[in-house]
Amino acid sequence: MKRYSVRPATPNDLEAVYGLIARQNIADYGEAMMTMDDLRRSWENIHFETDTCMAYAEGKLAGYAELIDGTSPFIYLEDRKNVDLGFQLLAILEEEVLSRKKQGGSLTTRISEKNKTLLELFASKGYKSNLSFLIMELVMDEPPPAPRWPAGIHVRTFVLAQDEYATYQADEEASIDKGYHEPLSFQDWVKRMGMASERFDPSLWFLATEGDQIAGIALNLLDRETDTGWVDHLGVRPAWRNQGIARALLLYTFGEFFRRGVPRVKLSVHANSLTRAPRLFEAVGMRAVQQYSIYKKVLHI
Repeated sequence: MKRYSVRPATPNDLEAVYGLIARQNIADYGEAMMTMDDLRRSWENIHFETDTCMAYAEGKLAGYAELIDGTSPFIYLEDRKNVDLGFQLLAILEEEVLSRKKQGGSLTTRISEKNKTLLELFASKGYKSNLSFLIMELVMDEPPPAPRWPAGIHVRTFVLAQDEYATYQADEEASIDKGYHEPLSFQDWVKRMGMASERFDPSLWFLATEGDQIAGIALNLLDRETDTGWVDHLGVRPAWRNQGIARALLLYTFGEFFRRGVPRVKLSVHANSLTRAPRLFEAVGMRAVQQYSIYKKVLHI
């Protein structure tokens, strides 16, 4: 077995680590999935000594592991078939969790269905999955059809310092029956939606309203590095469903991206959505291009 030297990451390793993460994500998902600034911000809240590990072989970076929020282990390998190194890195992270929690704890990670090495690794370590997501894509060569809004429904752009809490409430209510949603506090929702990041663009957040009530939301972002639009959160509150609001919000979103010269739009959706969302997305021309699963394990002392 090849011998590796391991050490915690430092802020000076940002560029090297980002390059490794980006290469793996491009192979797994077709794009980097984050910018270097995203990683820099993530590292502002990480404890390098306990939550990161870099592995070197013959002076070259061979792998990187990090523990996000103390509960989510992620492994990145320069050699995608190097399961032995992956095993070592995951063992280091799990030992850290056990030493910190004393009584064990629950761990969660995300793995692309294209990454057979990580699928094999995490399965061999007792991780199981019953939750899979599709990444769906639309590439437009002409403007999409105009949306048709139900009577009384209007669309407008999110307004900063006005709509935050109402949008949070609408998003949470629209997500309750998705089958996998874990409720978030307002503060955690703000963090999850990246409202402090450079990618946050309130002009791409659209609210379908009836009077002063938010009926549905399309909270979007633009990945400038890949020139791809993302529908980050799409939802309709139960009282306004089955009227075509979600479809109208999608078409409105597609139209805005096309107007901005962004013909490629993606989103992630639960593969077995209780709301049958994949059928809606297929009906507006999207197709599945990637799949990933959420894996969980409960650690015991």
